[in-house]
Amino acid sequence: MKPFRLLASIVLFSLVACLLLPSFAVHAKHRTKTTLSSTTTTTTTTSSSSETSTSATTVLPKMTLGYYVKYWSTDKNSYNSLNSYSTYMSDYSMTTFSIDADGTVKGEHVSDALQLGQSKGVGAYAAIQNLGNGHFDPALASSILRNGELRKKAAANMAAFAVTHGFKGINLDFENMYAADRPYYSLLVKELAAELHAVQKKLIVSVSAKTSDSLTAAWTGAFDYAEIGKYTDYLQLMTYDQHGPWGAAGPVAGLNWVENVVKYTLSLVPASKVLLGLNAYGYDWNQSTGVGNKAVSWKAMPTLIANTGATPQWDTISQSPYLYYTAADGSKRMVWYENEKSIQLKTKLTVTYQLAGVAMWRMGLEDEKFWTAVKAGYGN
Repeated sequence: MKPFRLLASIVLFSLVACLLLPSFAVHAKHRTKTTLSSTTTTTTTTSSSSETSTSATTVLPKMTLGYYVKYWSTDKNSYNSLNSYSTYMSDYSMTTFSIDADGTVKGEHVSDALQLGQSKGVGAYAAIQNLGNGHFDPALASSILRNGELRKKAAANMAAFAVTHGFKGINLDFENMYAADRPYYSLLVKELAAELHAVQKKLIVSVSAKTSDSLTAAWTGAFDYAEIGKYTDYLQLMTYDQHGPWGAAGPVAGLNWVENVVKYTLSLVPASKVLLGLNAYGYDWNQSTGVGNKAVSWKAMPTLIANTGATPQWDTISQSPYLYYTAADGSKRMVWYENEKSIQLKTKLTVTYQLAGVAMWRMGLEDEKFWTAVKAGYGN
């Protein structure tokens, strides 16, 4: 990812939020706020509960995780994905929670999904984000990270939340943090890992993708891969949004870029801890006016191609598909997206570099062909 000035990043976030909702939202730096239910859950104490994962957990060659969302009360897209494609997943991360300013966990505990996952032997993590005012809030994160007592309280509450609700662990997903908060975020990871490991739970930390380090870069500067890698069980690389609606058209996750992110990460973190991010979406750019750039889901691409008569093309450098078409309003459009070949090639990196597995954003955007491509990438 290119380093952005923080102010520009926040403005761009707002732009993409308008572009992506209500159809879906993106997991990396321009992802919109996960909608929270009016009924919230808060946890400050620890109690015993069995994990969502059972002895019937699907046997897969590597950890294969999907991100579960619920943006409105009747949103069943991720639920239907879990119900249909659970045999391809080892785990999912429920992205419906955030941290409050007082260090408590809030959000919707999607009980039907937890019950479904348990019945199918798929482990569940709780993804906890720094959401405020409709976006990833750097000030909220900073207020917790820089207050040692509050930071430790937040870590204890997150671990208690995992125990109380039967999650396999916590997926810490703080984004858009101040780069200057880098050492304090690493302390949170250390303290949260200790709390979780004390109760036999695991930690996943989602990090913005980068190919080199900059202590002042927006979105990426706060992540000290080496320090985080000492304590977390898994480091989830958000290896997508290489290009997006906020800038020029290009691959969303080119294989060459993704591999460079992996190589940089492995210079600092053991391969056995690294989860490779996969995107089940692409982007559609207006080449005529630059207005109306938008996201397009994996499962919507066949219809788009059929309706426009576009001819899919293949970029040999990024190993990514793209196409051109003319919209109904006469505007010239360009789409970069993923197909079975590109997903298979990226998944194969987990074998080449002996990574822990993959994590896909997000459940409900895909069809079964996405998962069979992952399976093929694993070599089975």
